[in-house]
Amino acid sequence: MNPDNLVQPIVVLPSNHFETIAAAALASALACAGADRSGAPWSDWLSAGFTKSVRRAKRPADLDRVRAVALTRTEIGVGEAVAMAFAPIVYADSPPPISRLQVSGLDLAREQTTFTLPGAIVPQVQINATVAMTTGKTAAQVAHALGVWVLTMPSELVHSWVENPGLELVTCPFSGDTGEPGSWAVVRDNGLTEIPAGTATVRVGLQF
Repeated sequence: MNPDNLVQPIVVLPSNHFETIAAAALASALACAGADRSGAPWSDWLSAGFTKSVRRAKRPADLDRVRAVALTRTEIGVGEAVAMAFAPIVYADSPPPISRLQVSGLDLAREQTTFTLPGAIVPQVQINATVAMTTGKTAAQVAHALGVWVLTMPSELVHSWVENPGLELVTCPFSGDTGEPGSWAVVRDNGLTEIPAGTATVRVGLQF
């Protein structure tokens, strides 16, 4: 990660694979949905490619230290997982309670291929089963897909989702083809980590 990059910090206390992904992605997208995206830092971050840094909290005390940081945050729990997402900041400027947390190696056992969190609106994100990704990497990609969904869908629908957010995750193989026009938004990796640039990692449904 370039230390000068603008990134959205996400901190997650993990539980299982899907709850951890869902919590991190929802926190990220809800932060984006509730922000003033017309000015810095959000407008700069969105125009630069939505880069995120998912860090693992090992114990509740880690979360308490992060909560004490003077940054606006969005926090959500999914099952036993808890995640916090922040407004984008320069990577090198991450406060110590965040920067000290582990940014790699978050990978949990896969016991299911689907997950659903009920809500007023339940966007579906498909995770490409042909691409090897850690739990942390997948969380960042799903967060990117949900961010695209927030920016694409009608504001009234997004508002209803924010009030009672749902999410469906499905692990399945798919190509980079978007299918019928307007049916899917495909996320392609930027190549900053272990995935080759341009790889179709996840996609989010756009039909409601």
